[in-house]
Amino acid sequence: MVIGLTGNIGTGKSLVAEFFKNWGAFLISGDQIGWEVLKNSDIKEKVRNTFGEKIIKDNNVDRERLGSIVFKDTNKLMKLNEIVHPVLLKKLRKTISESNEDIIVVDAALIFEWGIKDWFDYTVLTISKLSNIKSRLKKLGISDEIIDGTLKSQMSPEKAKIYADFIIVNNGSKRELKEKAQKVWDKILR
Repeated sequence: MVIGLTGNIGTGKSLVAEFFKNWGAFLISGDQIGWEVLKNSDIKEKVRNTFGEKIIKDNNVDRERLGSIVFKDTNKLMKLNEIVHPVLLKKLRKTISESNEDIIVVDAALIFEWGIKDWFDYTVLTISKLSNIKSRLKKLGISDEIIDGTLKSQMSPEKAKIYADFIIVNNGSKRELKEKAQKVWDKILR
């Protein structure tokens, strides 16, 4: 069984992914694959050619600097996505297909944007109030500009709800989130 876990930045998606992993799922991180793709020499060169030499630090793409550029400018984000997403999706598909685990959870913010819902037996969406999202991300030192730009680049919760099989609303404590995740997990396993 393959479960797609998605949701906007700051909604608790990665925490739910960890719960699912602790309950026996094999976890595949879309972010992790994206970071691996950025280490690919061809991709790194395309990113350098598109965004300039300043984007390279210690012979790697400086993800923080890249994020501060692309999440402020929709056109630049689209250019980055054109470079990275085809390779990322190919690698993601391969990772899923080569896994022989009983339950696979793919943690990726852009499942619905990529149009890959049909890759999954179930999709789980985490959502949260905007004030909670901003509060969580500010505690991590993320600026309003980056938060707003990132959220703008992701599907709205209202639209994402249409595609999701299960929705976990995260506006409370970590314990409450775990309880909600457990209920969804139990339903999926049934």
